[in-house]
Amino acid sequence: MSRPEDPGASDALEAAAGSGGAFHTAMAHLYRGEIHRMTVWRSRLDATSHWAMLLTVGMTTFTLGASGVPHFILLLGLALNTMCMLIEARRYQHLHRSEWRLGLLERGYFAPLLASPAPEPDWRERLAADLRRPCVDLGLFAAVRIRLRRNYLMLLLFVTAVWVTKVFIHPVSARSVGEFYSRLAVADVIPSWFVAASACVFVLVSTALALAHRPDALARCPTELPP
Repeated sequence: MSRPEDPGASDALEAAAGSGGAFHTAMAHLYRGEIHRMTVWRSRLDATSHWAMLLTVGMTTFTLGASGVPHFILLLGLALNTMCMLIEARRYQHLHRSEWRLGLLERGYFAPLLASPAPEPDWRERLAADLRRPCVDLGLFAAVRIRLRRNYLMLLLFVTAVWVTKVFIHPVSARSVGEFYSRLAVADVIPSWFVAASACVFVLVSTALALAHRPDALARCPTELPP
């Protein structure tokens, strides 16, 4: 059984087709441009992830390879991975918006041309509003949670595990919990209790953020211009 057509949308597309093809040409160029934009943001996203993985492998190999290397180098690795995650979350916001535009074009413009289903009736107004006033519809906090869940939680947990191993085995294996705890201090500057508490809070918060991600609660950007 075929789906009902939307006469208003079909008439609009037919009217655009009869206007010399300028509308269809513009849509084709817009779609191709959005594909290129999405590809660029995707490549930037992958580059940040690659740098984070290389950084993780390099720092863990360096610190475990010599007993004289201080353990807080891995804490620096956690901080640098967090910075990469924030940069990647910002890039993911732009990628998410390009995907939204492409999906709107495919559902509202290309789908009716191919099979004439009922499209989204207001797709033109929503797309025009977004082109006039681009808006990132994915908050930075939500983007951070997505990147944590997909990539960075594994890296952060891995660096944390290597850091605990480093503290335990270098310069020699700790013989008691007290000795292990005393090694957590960063010289005479940062006490052991502060390092332990900060590391535990960081890992717990990162894990909670990753597990609390809800895709159905991300959109927050209006799709139409205010009057």
